[in-house]
Amino acid sequence: MRMNKEGEVIAPSRKGKQHKNDEDENIDRLVREYSASTDLISLDWKKMKIPPVLASSEHAWLFKLMEPMKAILQVKENLQNDLGREPTDCELAEATNMETFQLRKHMGVGRAARYKLIKHNLRLVLFVMNKYFQDFTNGPNFQDLCQAGVKGLIIAIDRFEPKRKFRLSTYGLFWIRHAITRSMTLSSFTKVSFGLESVRVEINRAKLELLFELQRMPTDEEIIERVGISPERHHEVMRVSKPIISLHSRHALTQEEFINGITDVDGVQGDKRRQPALLRLALDDVLDSLKPKESLVIRQRYGLDGKGDRTLGEIAGNLNISREMVRKHEVKALMKLKHPARVDYLRRYIFK
Repeated sequence: MRMNKEGEVIAPSRKGKQHKNDEDENIDRLVREYSASTDLISLDWKKMKIPPVLASSEHAWLFKLMEPMKAILQVKENLQNDLGREPTDCELAEATNMETFQLRKHMGVGRAARYKLIKHNLRLVLFVMNKYFQDFTNGPNFQDLCQAGVKGLIIAIDRFEPKRKFRLSTYGLFWIRHAITRSMTLSSFTKVSFGLESVRVEINRAKLELLFELQRMPTDEEIIERVGISPERHHEVMRVSKPIISLHSRHALTQEEFINGITDVDGVQGDKRRQPALLRLALDDVLDSLKPKESLVIRQRYGLDGKGDRTLGEIAGNLNISREMVRKHEVKALMKLKHPARVDYLRRYIFK
């Protein structure tokens, strides 16, 4: 109810009531359709149908619905630091001066709005992959890199501030590209620095641009001039960017193991003839020192079983576990393989 200057009571207009009812209906529909979020990890990026782009007005509305949830999560984080444990809903409601049902309602609406923003902006991940990472669009790591891009999109949506007048697409492209590049540097068997990986992406883009401009394969000098780096930097980036292939994987045409091409049995004398075999046995010993699933993940992930490297999805199907569990086993195994004792053990059998 409202009052005018003379103190007379004015009933709320029908238009205001209708607007509030429409708003409540839209929120209820949003919670019904997007509260039960699907698994964003197991998406099939080759076959999935991405929802259409949302209007800017709907973007603004969804971010407005997320604001109470963000405030509650901030209070929850502070309360958790003070208590040293996860706060209950009652404690969180008391800290935010809300009723428990109001708290749960704000959280439910915020999660639904967040998931809708993620789902309708997944096309940004494919756009980044096709523009900046064309070399990997048909490779075995395509699904993994797209998943990394989804994590970047989630970060962008969580950190986006509509009041700054930025476009979500521009802000999201930065975080998606950053997350994919970071994933490529962290998931490599030999760790490549983030700076070198960023330069490698620029070199590949310059190489593609010159290929269309010159109608021929550009030289290293032309690529160096286009990117604006020194020849030494270019050589370093190209050296560390070479793909890693198992010595026991087979050539596509001859079907011979690559190790046969570098092992000169006739020209090697004494114990050196046995060194590749010893290195292989030492590598098996190191992998056997890991937990069974960690060992299997590393062997299949990097093709150490002679069958070529496989994606997280393929390994998950082989071991009958989720993709996220495969990723966790991989990270744990790589951390263990960096232990000085294991590194020193392998170093004894590496050619100097």
